[in-house]
Amino acid sequence: MSSGLARFGRGSALALRYLMALFFVSAAANKWLAAWMWSDKLQRVFVERLAEIDPESFGAQFIENWGIPHFRWFAALVTLGETAIAFGLVFGFMTRGAALCAMLMMFCFAMGGYYDASLIVLGLMFLPLILLPTGLWVGLDRRLHTLFPNSILFR
Repeated sequence: MSSGLARFGRGSALALRYLMALFFVSAAANKWLAAWMWSDKLQRVFVERLAEIDPESFGAQFIENWGIPHFRWFAALVTLGETAIAFGLVFGFMTRGAALCAMLMMFCFAMGGYYDASLIVLGLMFLPLILLPTGLWVGLDRRLHTLFPNSILFR
């Protein structure tokens, strides 16, 4: 019975990993197709969002003082970050690090003026992927861990 339960748990964790990978593949593809890093689209998003939120909030202050002046840097960070997270989750490469980055990205979006209760839940959905070695079960982490057994990157 416990081996069946263990298989179910592993299968559920892997299903979660691939579901979250699909989310990030889709998000990254949208950024690349919309040419976020080479356009002013994120700047326009920041300006629109600034008009919608409380001007005294942390999010408004962040968008006004950091987001709008440095939108190209943030566009590159989000696009490349989503791409790296998608790659890590799909291929099981530095899986725990990819999940941690995904969680931090969701919380940063929430703090940066895009607060939505679903972002907190979405961020917490990465917690099992941080705690469980899904990359060792299925992924490149398994092979890399045998080559570099002392590295924390492939555990």
